[in-house]
Amino acid sequence: MAKRIMQKKKIPRLRLKARIASKVREKDLLENAKLLAENPDLILPECSEDCGSCPFKKTRARLEKIQKYRDDPIKLAKFARRGDKLARAYAATIGLAHEEKTPYLATGTYPGGTITFALRGKTSKEKLIGVQNFDSPKWRVLSVLDLVKKKGLHFYSYGDNFVCTGKTARPPEEYVKIAADSVGANKLEGNTYSCPHNPVEIDHVEFDWISAGKKILVCDQCAIKSKNTLRKLAEGMAVPRALSEFEISVVRPLRLVAGKGDCGKILNRPVSDELLDKYSSGAIGDKELIDSHIDEIRSALKEEKSRIFLKGDECFGDDMEAFIGAMTEDDVEGRALAGLLKGIEHPVVVEGGDSVNKLLSAYWDSHGREALCAVVSKDLADKYYKKEESAKSPLKVIRQALTEAEHEAASSRIPKYSHLSQYGEFADEVAKVYKTKGQRDAIAVLDDNTSNDHRIRSMAHAFYLALGVTTKSWKFTDEEKAYGKHLEDSARKLLESAGPEGHHEAFEKFLKEAGCAEEIKRA
Repeated sequence: MAKRIMQKKKIPRLRLKARIASKVREKDLLENAKLLAENPDLILPECSEDCGSCPFKKTRARLEKIQKYRDDPIKLAKFARRGDKLARAYAATIGLAHEEKTPYLATGTYPGGTITFALRGKTSKEKLIGVQNFDSPKWRVLSVLDLVKKKGLHFYSYGDNFVCTGKTARPPEEYVKIAADSVGANKLEGNTYSCPHNPVEIDHVEFDWISAGKKILVCDQCAIKSKNTLRKLAEGMAVPRALSEFEISVVRPLRLVAGKGDCGKILNRPVSDELLDKYSSGAIGDKELIDSHIDEIRSALKEEKSRIFLKGDECFGDDMEAFIGAMTEDDVEGRALAGLLKGIEHPVVVEGGDSVNKLLSAYWDSHGREALCAVVSKDLADKYYKKEESAKSPLKVIRQALTEAEHEAASSRIPKYSHLSQYGEFADEVAKVYKTKGQRDAIAVLDDNTSNDHRIRSMAHAFYLALGVTTKSWKFTDEEKAYGKHLEDSARKLLESAGPEGHHEAFEKFLKEAGCAEEIKRA
């Protein structure tokens, strides 16, 4: 038994940070202490419902007794250590009026912010904060949190009003109006408060305030600006569970712009309890709530069998081509998307600003090979699908595969030769590189040439001129430049020749004009 007692868990001690009081804050605390000394009712809520047994009846009697000793700091110090906890906080607070200075203050941090207070007496910091800040709608509700937990009471704090509605959730109309205004929803039509951006037409968050009989609609931008709209609406509330007073919906109105399909209800799904719990606790804000909800819907839609395409607030029904046209005007990207989407049988949902690359990445593991096959051959698709970076940068890999495919296609249109002389090999290399890789790489081949043979150098000058490069003439002798100028036209015709036969004919003519009498044999 003794061993069990030794291992009993210790009650954690409250850790508070001390802060030097500013002159303004010190003055506010002393002024509030003097006001409370004259009128203790300032810390008590107004009862709007008959609770039967009001928890503040005994507290009020205790406050009146303490008030009689408001000029006796010794008595006040004793009252601050025993009896009703709210009354203790009251005694400790009005006792501040007898202190010449309040140099050090404690701080308390809550979801609503950080507040400083004078740590006196023997009571909870919430009681002290609530009493010492009785003039703050946000902070005074802390003084009754214990009654919310123990007795299930409901309190609403706004302006100069502090109201208790007992065990019934019944927010005053003025509180609802002030709360709605605090999140930018200052337009009232019927029973609905909304922000000025016509939220019903765009993405918005809807708060159906059940106990108030009102709805509050804020567009996604206003919601994000508030960071956490629910906590803002409930800032002056002390209730058993703020979330239970609201039904929260994330709404994205859709416009059918093409095809056929039931787009209206596809995103109209309840927010999960897990997300709502995180939201109400302050762990996530409005932006995370909206994004996570859409992500959950997107995951759930993967289990459904229907071909519907959504981009932002636009619904393309089952019209895949119209959806692709809205995503991109690029032919390669369009072909890749068509190959990817062809095998997807569930609804596809993307944000308005999502890129083609992001959509390809989302489905690359399961349909990436089909996207590649729509652009290049199966062999090349298999080769590039296996690349490590393919899932991270699908478009980059697709374009690499397309470049190789074009290189192979260009190579297939160029005859292959055997037993060429050094002159034939040089001309063949320049022509092949130009046709398969382009002008820049062909120029690089010429730049890398270090031959001292006058004929090869003349051929190189001819190719430079055919490629439009006139800044390399300093490298050649007058004779090489003159001969290169003579060969320029046949060099250009070789580079621009089309088809195997056209290439072969131009190749033979170029070498003949360059003075090469060799027999040219195809491999």
